[in-house]
Amino acid sequence: MIGLMFLLKKIIEAFLLPPGCMVLALGGVAFWLRRRERRAALACAAFALLIWGGTTKVCSDALMRPLEKAYKVPADPKGDVIILLCGGFRGGRADSSASERLNSGTLERADAAFNLYKRTGLPMIISGGAPFSSRPESEAAAAYMQELGVPAAKLIPEKASRDTGENAEFSSRLCREKGFSRPLVVTSAYHMPRAVLMFRRAGAQVVPCPVAFRTGLGEPRFVRDWLPGSGMESRVALNEYLALVFYRFL
Repeated sequence: MIGLMFLLKKIIEAFLLPPGCMVLALGGVAFWLRRRERRAALACAAFALLIWGGTTKVCSDALMRPLEKAYKVPADPKGDVIILLCGGFRGGRADSSASERLNSGTLERADAAFNLYKRTGLPMIISGGAPFSSRPESEAAAAYMQELGVPAAKLIPEKASRDTGENAEFSSRLCREKGFSRPLVVTSAYHMPRAVLMFRRAGAQVVPCPVAFRTGLGEPRFVRDWLPGSGMESRVALNEYLALVFYRFL
């Protein structure tokens, strides 16, 4: 009984909160219009199904998996510098730790970069400007690295980049200026195909070190995975595909 109540709670919750409530609303409109405006009813029903299907974890995993399978985690990465690509800045106050200013994506990458630093002792370029904030992402990430124990002398903030293309361009320029030739690039697994493409465009041969995988092989499916809102990362994956098309062909 307890298990059934828990399941019902999750189903109700999924359809009361966005985007599930939009599915219910469109379904209700489709039902109301089914005899008066058949085409409009079918359109509403189709939109409802699109929102439902597109926001499930099953769908987001299917979109994410090809991106994340592009590069494997190297067992023994060899290089002469680590390049951490920031992935967003939360801003706000940082009363307890500099990590409070980093969004979850940047924090995942920063923790992985720190573990790589502990293994290798390599200097670290932290790439990230301030496209949507008053402070460069790289400054906040560098402050967090120092909290973790990385000496300031080992950190090289790159504060001007606004997107992946500029991350690659400006970081590659720093590598040439400082004599680094084999950078270990740390970013989210889904973002790695775009990052590698842009670094190659910038003339750098990098060692991909993907982190923060969102999908796994052979994981069991749960009822939750089929509910609307369980896989909101579909948008993230679609953004990567659009960016790859843009950079490759435009």
